[in-house]
Amino acid sequence: MIKHLVTPQHASCQCGACSFELAESTAVARFICHCTICQQFNNKPFADVTILKAKNLQPASEENVEFKKYKLPPNIKRGLCKRCGEPAIEIGGMGPVKIAFIPTDNFKNASELPPPAIHMFYHRRVEDMIDELPKYEGYLSSEFAVMKLMYGVLKA
Repeated sequence: MIKHLVTPQHASCQCGACSFELAESTAVARFICHCTICQQFNNKPFADVTILKAKNLQPASEENVEFKKYKLPPNIKRGLCKRCGEPAIEIGGMGPVKIAFIPTDNFKNASELPPPAIHMFYHRRVEDMIDELPKYEGYLSSEFAVMKLMYGVLKA
């Protein structure tokens, strides 16, 4: 489900060295990923991620972010803060289809974000999730489900 923020949002890593301002009325969606890369990257059983157009980050400073690629495909750069070592941002795509993925915990007012829409890579889960969200298992169905969410963000 795609919604629009009604107020500007601020996101940052735990120490604040990597911070991002999101423009008012930025289209966003959320998902929960259970893949082993997200488990490793976030040091948690799953990642609750908010997605948005990368061009809507104000400013999109990356000076305190150390980017790595964990696996190809997907072609996603995952950024950790150079100071605190916590997840800051992930970037995928390029040009007009460049998408930013920000851990939902990094938002100052996460309660104003839309609720998660799906679980992906649920077959890799560490713990069962008791909710009514669609749970996608397997690579293709998980990728298709999140691509559908990303298309909604790009279209908005």
